Formats: sequence, structure tokens, C-alpha cells
Amino acid sequence: MGALTRRQTLVLGGGAVAVIGGGVAARLLLRKRYAPSPYDDLLALLDDRDAAAQIGETVLADVKDFEPIAQAIALRARIKARPFATVTAEDAVQGRIIEASGWVLPETLGLICALAAKAAG
Repeated sequence: MGALTRRQTLVLGGGAVAVIGGGVAARLLLRKRYAPSPYDDLLALLDDRDAAAQIGETVLADVKDFEPIAQAIALRARIKARPFATVTAEDAVQGRIIEASGWVLPETLGLICALAAKAAG
């Protein structure tokens, strides 16, 4: 087979972009949808929101006087634009942990799980 022409290269490249773009679009369309909540920016940090909500129920059972709005404001201030992994690692190093029914979690993660439970319920 001879060298590809400019038109063939554009068609092949365009086809590859369409396949990749279609895969991304399909993943977005098939992703589970949740009812909007005032905490969606924080809940987007979670890999599995449903599992986090289950853990959050346990956290809520052990945390007294949980105020979701106040916690969300404090969490946003703590996280700012930093990577979530960095914030949770700092929690562990600084001893900011939550223990709930045998779960030992970095405080930030535990509180976001509690927000997930509030948003689900």
C-alpha cells in the first residue's frame, strides 16, 4: 500500500477522535446521576458516592451535632484547591481522624462521607 494522502490521514484521524469522544460521551451518559445537593462540589471528590453514604451513616451515628452547612463551609476552606489525597494525608499526620463503628478515617473523608449520607437521605 502506498503513502497515505492528506485526505486519508484527516479521515483516519477524525475517525479516531470520534471513537475516543464517543467513548467519553458514553461514559458520561452511563454514569449514575444523583439529585442535586448543596455539597456536590465536595461529593465529586468521592470515587463511590453510594459506598461513602453508607460509611457516612455510621459517622453520623457517632458524631454529635452534625451541621451539614457549617461542615461544608469548613471543608471547603480546608481543601481549597489542593488535591484531596494531600488533605486526607495531612489529616492522618496531624491526628485528625474520625472513628465510627470500627472505621478509622481521616476527618475530611469522614465528614464528606457524612455529607454524602445527608444528600442521599
